[in-house]
Amino acid sequence: MPTILRINSMETIDAVQLRSQLGDFLAERTGDIVRSWVNQVKKDPRLTTADRLSEHLLEDHIPLLLEDFIIVLRSGEEEIEMGARWNAVKHGAERWGQGYSYKELVWEIYRLRRVLFENVMEFACGRPNELAVFSLACSSADSFLNELECRSVEKYAEESEATVRLSNEARLRLIRTVSHELRNLLNSVGLASALLSSDDPESIELMRGNLDRNCGHMKQVLDDLLDLSLIFSRQNVAKPAWFDPGLLLKLLEAAHRPVAEANGLIFTSSIKGELGSIYTDELRVRQIAENLVSNAIKYTPTGEVHLRFEGVSTNDWAIVVEDTGLGISEGDRQHIFSEYYQVSPASPLRGSGLGLFIVSGLVDLLKGSISLESEPNRGSVFRVVLPRIHGSVEVLA
Repeated sequence: MPTILRINSMETIDAVQLRSQLGDFLAERTGDIVRSWVNQVKKDPRLTTADRLSEHLLEDHIPLLLEDFIIVLRSGEEEIEMGARWNAVKHGAERWGQGYSYKELVWEIYRLRRVLFENVMEFACGRPNELAVFSLACSSADSFLNELECRSVEKYAEESEATVRLSNEARLRLIRTVSHELRNLLNSVGLASALLSSDDPESIELMRGNLDRNCGHMKQVLDDLLDLSLIFSRQNVAKPAWFDPGLLLKLLEAAHRPVAEANGLIFTSSIKGELGSIYTDELRVRQIAENLVSNAIKYTPTGEVHLRFEGVSTNDWAIVVEDTGLGISEGDRQHIFSEYYQVSPASPLRGSGLGLFIVSGLVDLLKGSISLESEPNRGSVFRVVLPRIHGSVEVLA
């Protein structure tokens, strides 16, 4: 775009100055632009996925993208900066994860284009050479939005292709895992059938134990598969609400203390620091804690398991699970949260290898982080840090 735009033989427009003025105009209206866009998206019947998102999740990177656009306008440069490209890419990835269809992504950006053009029209209205000013401002907005659309859609397509590829690989692994456990169960059932007419109490009792163990293994695999289906679902969106973490801790202790004591372990729980009420998805929090506690009990032959909720800061809190179990080597710690990874595949305490992968996925869903400290034969400490408030909330319900 030329620095000076000639209207006729007598009149010209300073394009750089005009773009800077447009940037100032939009900066004052950024909040209104975002709110207007959110309202239009919510009302658009073609954007049904948006109806399931909170306003905070719906806004996503839009405020940052508008800020990037304003920076470009004020700088006098025509080239879109790397920050804007990166935010556009993240927007496409986020929308894929939230379950948007390709068409919804395009229509959403179209709505942003409409809102921006309405503001550009207002910017140009009443200025000298109004039509030329409007044309120049629209050209700037159009270039930016085209870049946003291309980057977002490109990333969306990449995420879609990668998910399909991983999904195919996951299906094969799932088939192998379930087939293995099902075969063990069927073998036990077959042997039990052969012993039905046996008068040997010791053999019958041995087979009953094998049946119980294999049924337990199969149930765990099926439970993990159900949890995994939620992780892989693109419509897996957190449903935050206020809840009392102290009450949740009591429920978890009541559920897991008998299991731990049946295995000869001591189970304790506690709260450290100030927690108050938490605004997040309580069901997902419970799934995280239950997976970690179940793992700790399973891999702790003797000693104790401790579950603790901690107030980390004014913004964060933590779920901490400590045990005196087998521990995890440094090499294994690098892969422990990978899908289907098992520290000791030959162990009789085998599982599906999905538990910690599921925990990691749930932690990501709740915008948290997970860390591990462990030493072989001395135990492990899993620490999950989560925000006290997931997304945006105005009042305590």
